[in-house]
Amino acid sequence: MMLWKVRFGWLTGGLLLAGTAVAADLPACLTRAAGETTRAAVMKTGPAHEELLARLAYAEGRSTGFPDDARVYQGIAWGVINRVRLGEISAAARRQYGNGVAGVIFQPHQFNPAVSLRSPFSKDFLCPQDATRWRLAVDAAGTALRGQDNPLIQTPWEQRNGRSLVVNFYYPQSSQARGPLAPWEGSRALRFIGDPPPGSGLPPAERIRFYRLAQPPGDLLTR
Repeated sequence: MMLWKVRFGWLTGGLLLAGTAVAADLPACLTRAAGETTRAAVMKTGPAHEELLARLAYAEGRSTGFPDDARVYQGIAWGVINRVRLGEISAAARRQYGNGVAGVIFQPHQFNPAVSLRSPFSKDFLCPQDATRWRLAVDAAGTALRGQDNPLIQTPWEQRNGRSLVVNFYYPQSSQARGPLAPWEGSRALRFIGDPPPGSGLPPAERIRFYRLAQPPGDLLTR
């Protein structure tokens, strides 16, 4: 029997039920024409936000080295949506991380495991082939898009604004990792959050290292 997930679209200040659905069955395989970018190959099909986020979570999840851990897909999906939600209220965040789900996913030099032409995992973004893992990615995408009970909303600022400043994450055991720590580990702009709290539904730091902005974007400092 086919399983369906409801797709949600974003509105400023809230969520909009879009009235369409994304199948938890494997999506159509997409191909890149000669000289075509991954973004162009995907976006010409007009994918729903949930499918696009699920494709990203699926490919990046495989790249982490823990493709059967549902928490990994959840962490990736929340990280993407944190950027989307922050960009809704901050022009500075939009410039840095992209605008909307597609803008964030395809922002240059951000999600290279899934979208770089040189990454072996970009084929997983274009053509997911494991139905069990795809369902994990779809579930994670739907949860993050609904935006309820975000496990990365923790600080007083985040609680007041209903948005998380956890916008960077790193896969220390990925075959593409440069080492056990992220290149920005010593940056003053980001703070490693440590292991997520028990019951958060997020993976331990040995699987994904999450980083919170040390302060909100400059245009939000008065909030």
